[in-house]
Amino acid sequence: MITRLPLPFTPPRIGTLLILPGKLLPGRLHSQGLTLLLNRLLSEPLANGELDFLQDRILQIEVMDLALDYRLTLRRGKLTPAPAQSAADVRFGGKAREFLLLALNEEDPDTLFFQRRLQLEGDTELGLEIKNLLYSLDENLLPDPLHRLASRLAGLLRQ
Repeated sequence: MITRLPLPFTPPRIGTLLILPGKLLPGRLHSQGLTLLLNRLLSEPLANGELDFLQDRILQIEVMDLALDYRLTLRRGKLTPAPAQSAADVRFGGKAREFLLLALNEEDPDTLFFQRRLQLEGDTELGLEIKNLLYSLDENLLPDPLHRLASRLAGLLRQ
């Protein structure tokens, strides 16, 4: 009779699982996905020229705990990925949970910045324009299924 000893098993933390796409998929693919989503969610502000301040400027969004680094710019009225090595005019950095809370309108940008849960570096004026845009966005910007998914992820990341 063979006796098997249980192997020590520690289930992976949710953050460990969420970091895999950042490490396995090319950054360009992430940026294309993000710009596709943002162009859809921000179609009205884009059509109204409310993001024109990003024309030929580079916004870097770094989700540090997921190893994601997005660089976006505005061209011909649409957000598009910028080359990964391009110098950012402004950088927003933070953990995934903070970006989710911002998207869910559960935290305001000033609170996240003053508590140092989000970082802003680079062109301060451009950063303020982006922050003001965030304040002006509709509270129900995310469609219901996406809102539920983001809420669940934010809850999981709280652990």
